[in-house]
Amino acid sequence: MVVAVGVARASLASAAPTVQTDLSEVRACHPLDGGDFLVGTGGGLVRFNARGAVRAVWTAVDGLPGTRIDGISAVGDALWIGTEAGAAVVTLDGTKLAVTRTAETKSVREVVAFDGALYAATWEGGVRKLGARGSTELRWKGGNNPAARARVSSLAVADGALWAGTANGLYRLANGTFELTSIEAGANEVAALYGDGATLWIGTTAGLYTREGAQVRGYGGGDVRHLAKVDGAIVAATFGGGLVRIDRGRLIDVARAPKGLAMAQSITERGGAACAGGLEGLWLRAKADAPWVAAAPAAGPPTNDVSALAAAGDKLWVGTFDHGLASYEQGVWKKFEHAKLDRRINALLVDGAKLWVATAAGLTVIDGTNVRQLTKADGLPARGILSLAKLRDGRILVGTSAGAAIVGEGRPLHIGAKQNLEAKNVWAVAEDADGWIWLGTTTGLFRGKADDTAWTRYSVATGHLRDDWVMAIATRDRSIWVGTYKGGVTRFDPTDAGVTTTPLGDGWINPGGLRFLGDALFATTMEGVRIGDGTSATWQTLDRMPGKDTTAAARIGDTLFISTRRGLVSRPGYWTR
Repeated sequence: MVVAVGVARASLASAAPTVQTDLSEVRACHPLDGGDFLVGTGGGLVRFNARGAVRAVWTAVDGLPGTRIDGISAVGDALWIGTEAGAAVVTLDGTKLAVTRTAETKSVREVVAFDGALYAATWEGGVRKLGARGSTELRWKGGNNPAARARVSSLAVADGALWAGTANGLYRLANGTFELTSIEAGANEVAALYGDGATLWIGTTAGLYTREGAQVRGYGGGDVRHLAKVDGAIVAATFGGGLVRIDRGRLIDVARAPKGLAMAQSITERGGAACAGGLEGLWLRAKADAPWVAAAPAAGPPTNDVSALAAAGDKLWVGTFDHGLASYEQGVWKKFEHAKLDRRINALLVDGAKLWVATAAGLTVIDGTNVRQLTKADGLPARGILSLAKLRDGRILVGTSAGAAIVGEGRPLHIGAKQNLEAKNVWAVAEDADGWIWLGTTTGLFRGKADDTAWTRYSVATGHLRDDWVMAIATRDRSIWVGTYKGGVTRFDPTDAGVTTTPLGDGWINPGGLRFLGDALFATTMEGVRIGDGTSATWQTLDRMPGKDTTAAARIGDTLFISTRRGLVSRPGYWTR
């Protein structure tokens, strides 16, 4: 195994990661003994106290199968946590969590016990019967969409039978096979089930229904995402209408319901304590007659889908896929919002006091309190900006969805059509030590000079690349490292006759996913962070990440930051002094 030059072996193995995630989306919740609440969010499993303060956050770094929590199921004495990458049985001791069992590899929405066995509702994997040595997928009968049928949202036991709610309708288990059971025309997507003796409550995107024997009754209610019994009444968490309950056959608002909870996805009551949440956050009720309390917003990135990083002194700029820009400095998060800054960020570049932001709707330059935006109307080839690099003369090289441009004084200088380049989406840009400009596109790699029409194209056809979709470029001295969408990394070295290339291994490189930090080359890929020395095809993979899909790397002092589709990871002390 090759360890990156300049990085101590001990720090690679022992640097303890800290994960920063957005906890605002509540997907599941469960009141605990003693007054605390266990809450599943898009950014991890969270333990809250009764006042709504965070006591602990656990992610895949802590041993859970995945970071996004899709369900919490209490089955007997076991607490099953369904995640985006499988389920786990956990035990809790204050702020400590231990995983005692795992099952499945797909998203698990619910686990129930029926007839002496355990069953798991998986999204895209059907219903699985869990056993000590693995699991078995149950058979299906009926329905014209097998893919939708495999998306199981919920399970429930009612009228002596096991029921499965799927994106293709309601199914009942009979003789080892789930058989399609009709509800009502238009009610084909079942999102929630609740068994209450002989009555099966059914939440669909078309409203709420009950089934008793062969009789089906509809109540309306819109898009129902979760069902529970609260204070003796059936309560539905609806997406758009908040919490509603059944009262003598009618749907009415829940008395003293949480204010501000419209996009509800979860509701649970246990021993009088209750919790409810959705896209707007979490509300808690300590006991039956207590008021609902809004949980305190937890500090974190605007979203867990982080797309770009840039270090500016002690400040880390964090760009997200569709939730804008934020900064992280000394443990404090601050959102940066401006009318001239689109929320869809592709790349960041720090240039002295300026921050250049590549977005889906133009190029934004932030200089203190001064913010300006450049778009196609200002001379850029397109409004979609994909990549950024600083040239040696101080100008900025910009990759767009319709070629590249150099931004300086006056109108931008276009690179593309003028040079007869088949370079549309320019995902990577760079300048090497000899002044050559490199453009990474969906049709290969191009090298040339801004004022020259003689450009060279390197591709699979020329034998230089394993994939023509170039996503990232890194430079050092006169060498170039090229990362592709599915063909890994290739090193380019100039010679008198042109270039020589050296493949450095396979991998799915993300946009802007190659960067030298110190003497180490970091490749942020869809399958984790790889660290190499830039000369060998042997890479080291960084362990303990909240998600495999990583997007960028940055360094502040001796701390390594990695952005992922599941939050931001920091490793203090990664570089030894």
